[in-house]
Amino acid sequence: MALPTWPTSLPKLRGLSQNGGSRELYAPPQETQFDDGPSRARRRSLFNETPLQMALPMTGAQFVAFKDFYLTALNRGARRFSAPVLLPDFATMDTRVCRITGAVAWSAYTPTKPLVSFTLTVQDW
Repeated sequence: MALPTWPTSLPKLRGLSQNGGSRELYAPPQETQFDDGPSRARRRSLFNETPLQMALPMTGAQFVAFKDFYLTALNRGARRFSAPVLLPDFATMDTRVCRITGAVAWSAYTPTKPLVSFTLTVQDW
């Protein structure tokens, strides 16, 4: 089954500069404690995932399109999708496999524009 694609009618996944960024560049290794001897550490997955904080101002029509994409195409965030994202050089956009993790929130950016916030987990960012 093909991955859904981020709709071109929605804002680019750059996020607002004051709300963007990441709490951790990569997930830390998983550690197992033992009764005797040092703990063991191993990586959590076969590929790198970077959680990026997104805050996207949208028009009313974009908000309706985002809500439909999230609820229908992504099955309320359960599915992965491909999207052009801003790469670590902060100048290039390229397509990566992404997932929206955790809660999706919205607030009033202006009286007529919603601001949608979520964590975008990017594979091999």
